[in-house]
Order: sequence, then C-alpha cells, then structure tokens
Amino acid sequence: MNIYILGLATLHTLAAVGGEPPHRASADAPADTVPVTLEEAVAAARAAGPGVLPAHAAAEAASAQLRVATSPLLPSAGLEAGWMRTDDPVGAFGTRMRQGRFTQSDFDPARLNHPDAIDDITVGLGIRWSALDLSSFARRRAAALAGDAAELDAAWAERYAAFSAEVRYLEAVGAARLLDAARTAEEAARANLARIQRRVEEGLLTEAEALRARAEAERAAWARTEAERTVADARARLALAMGWEEGRIPVPVGRDVEAVPEPASGAAPGATPSAEPSLGTRPDLEASALRAEAARAEADAAARGRLPRVETFARTDAHTPDGTSPEWSWTLGVAVRVPLFTGFRLSGARQAASAAAEAAARAHDERLRAARTELESARRAVEAARRAVDAAQAADAAAQEAARLYRRRFEEGLATTADLLAAEAAAARAAAERVRAELGLRTALATLRFLGGDA
Repeated sequence: MNIYILGLATLHTLAAVGGEPPHRASADAPADTVPVTLEEAVAAARAAGPGVLPAHAAAEAASAQLRVATSPLLPSAGLEAGWMRTDDPVGAFGTRMRQGRFTQSDFDPARLNHPDAIDDITVGLGIRWSALDLSSFARRRAAALAGDAAELDAAWAERYAAFSAEVRYLEAVGAARLLDAARTAEEAARANLARIQRRVEEGLLTEAEALRARAEAERAAWARTEAERTVADARARLALAMGWEEGRIPVPVGRDVEAVPEPASGAAPGATPSAEPSLGTRPDLEASALRAEAARAEADAAARGRLPRVETFARTDAHTPDGTSPEWSWTLGVAVRVPLFTGFRLSGARQAASAAAEAAARAHDERLRAARTELESARRAVEAARRAVDAAQAADAAAQEAARLYRRRFEEGLATTADLLAAEAAAARAAAERVRAELGLRTALATLRFLGGDA
C-alpha cells in the first residue's frame, strides 16, 4: 500500500481536477453538484470512503473471533431432553434401572432375554470445563492481538481514505485553476486573431499570418475543452474518494490551491509538518507489529499442544417412563489428557506455526524499512516542490509581463506575429506550470503528513 501511496501522490501532482467559488456552483456545473469544503470531503471519506466500511467489518469479525478463542477457557453447559422406546434387552434392562423400576420379576430369564418394549423420557444437564489448557491461553492471546491489529487496520483505512480525499480535492481545485488558465489563453488567442485579422484587412499582414493565428485560437479552444473534461473527471474521482453515491458531484469551494485550508491536524493550516515526522503513530505499522506478535503466540500455542490438559465435568440426569416421578442421578469427574502420538499432526502444526511467525517478523521488518525510505523520499519531495513553486511563480510573472509587452509592441508595429503568438503560448504554459507546482507542493505536504503518522 505504501508504494502505491507514493505513486498516487506523484501522479496527482500532474493531474487537474475542479473547484468553484465559495458555496455556489458555477454556471456550467450540472444541477446535482454539491459545494464542499476540504474538511467536509475528508470527514465524508473517513466515514464511508473506499476501504473504510470493509475494514470496520473485518474488525468486527476479529472481535467475534476473540470470543471464539476465549470459549475453551470458560465452562460449557448443555441441556438435553429426549424420548426413547426400545425392546433391546440391554437397553430395556438399563432403562429400568435408571428409572428405579427394577423388581424381582425382572430377573426372570425369559423377560431378560425377551423384554417388553419400554418408554423412557430423559432430561439431562451437563457442564464441562478445561481447567488447565495452556495452548488455549496462547490461542486466545493470538486472537486478542489479531483483533487489536484489525482495529488499527480500520483506523489506517480511515486515514488513507482521508488522505486520498485531500489529494483528490486539491486536484479538483487545481483543475479549476487550469481551466481558468485555458479560458484566459483562449480569450487571448481570440483577441490576437482579431488584431491580426484587422492588420490583414489593412494590408499590413499576410493571410498566412492570419491562418497561423486562427490555428493558435483553435488549439486554445481544444485545450479549454480538454480542461473542462478534466474538471468533470476529477470531480467524479473526488466523489468516489468521499464514498458518495452515483449522481452526486462534489464541487470544491475556492480556486486557490495555496489558500485551501488544510484539514484539522493539530498544526496550523499551511504549516510544514514537524521537522522530524515519526513512524511511531502509524496504525498500519502498529498493526503489522501486532500481527507478528500474534504469529509468535500461535507458534507458542502449537508448541504447548503436547502438554497435559485437565478437564472437569459434571452431569445430572432424570429418567421416567411417563413424565412423572423422575429418577435422578449425577456424575462428577476429572480427566487428564496427554497426546502421545497424533499422526505427526502436532509436530507439523508446530513447524508450520514457527515458519509463519518467522515470515510475519521478517515482513514487519521489511515494512519498517520501506516506511522509513518512503518518509525520507517524501521529505525530499517537499523540498523539491518548494523550489519548484518558487521557480514556477517567478516564471509565470515573467511570462505574463512578457506577453503584455509583446501585445503592446505588436500594436506599435515593433513585434512580429510570431513573436506575439510565441509570447502568448509561453504565458499560457507558465500559468499552467504554476498551478501544477502549487498543487504539487500541497500534495507533497499531505503525503509527508500521511507517511509521517501525523493525525
């Protein structure tokens, strides 16, 4: 999952997905859109985002499995009731004795060999308890650890869903910015086409230059269409990340990536995460450690399989032929069971459990190493993203000023059509790169918080 997270965050910095002015949908938005803030998107994802509900269901199943593992350590009781009719000599003889109806005539050999059919109504209550079963104690501990790990998995699923929703939200805001830039570029291209067309009509420029300007205007229109599609796609992905049903489209409020407040996390909005984010509060790593410990407990249980097991039991029964005047009896006992040979079942189970414990321990170590590597990579990504934002903002400011100057020079006849179109294209690219850089920084910060374990 962690490798996927880094890949997801990297791809997201290149994606564009929508946003709108505060608390109202744009005029071109469909009627079923719903304005949402980042806090609302994160809260919805935590409640019902992808993977959250299954993780909570798995935690409930693990909790129930703990009760199953606890049951051998508790007394078990059972109530029985039944009716029987038989003329089997042994059954009839024993039934008469249990009912307390034996008489001297019942010793007649003819009646012993060929008894009349006899009815018996039985009611019984039995209690059994494994007073000493060390393997069951170990299995219960393993189940408890697995249950705790499942709870942590559910917590991690919530956090991952929240992180995904935050990234999708930022993508949506960034896409709206890119759509704005595409519309601005299209307007500039149309304005340039009009300027150049007037010059052609005045005989100052050639038709070839007008055709080139028209091509640039059509390219800008195509880019704007693609940006609109990207906005729609991104909103749909945000709805999926929030766990919304089909037909509802979230529209992020606000269009400024840098101005979008971060979800509550105990840190000031927009602030850099703690200088040394820690892996110690990562639920997925805590769950991994608990599963390794649970595997060791299972191995311990398998090793205790050869130890003696002490069981106690008690039972009381009532027998009557017609439901009246029952004859009661009781039984108490203690049993010690020691497995001597089980067809190599115990030795095989012990070897399998030991190997599983070793595998779980090694897998946990690998997860820790991978998490540390990912965290360091996320730190470097944040620093690189900061530098990229500084460069992109400076480049955008320079490109916009250059485009303004070339438009002025073109009106004064001091710049060629090629110069003007090139400057406008460079301004459009710079504006888009600035949006992507700002989105990349916010995504990198979110990834660092997520991988560092900040809640």
